[in-house]
Amino acid sequence: MGQRPVQSSCGTTNKMQELQNAPYNNGAPIQEKVYGQMVKAGSKTYFLDVKKASNGSNYLTIAESYKNQKGEKVINRILMFKDHFPEFVGALEEVKKFL
Repeated sequence: MGQRPVQSSCGTTNKMQELQNAPYNNGAPIQEKVYGQMVKAGSKTYFLDVKKASNGSNYLTIAESYKNQKGEKVINRILMFKDHFPEFVGALEEVKKFL
């Protein structure tokens, strides 16, 4: 975690080396978790996690977890970078008025 991209001799990122050096979980690079919060609401659990992207910027993942009628665990996720966050929060504030 916290690894910097490997630079090739021409100054561009060598993605193959970067991916080979990154820690993995089930074939996907592990992202550094900056902050996390869990919210239990009825039969559902929500996870709000801020993670660090490979370029160093932070992004938000919101995950909803629940069991379906067959008892299988279902997870739905959305991912949002911080430049989209103000519009998203503004829309939530507007929607909140109708709840």
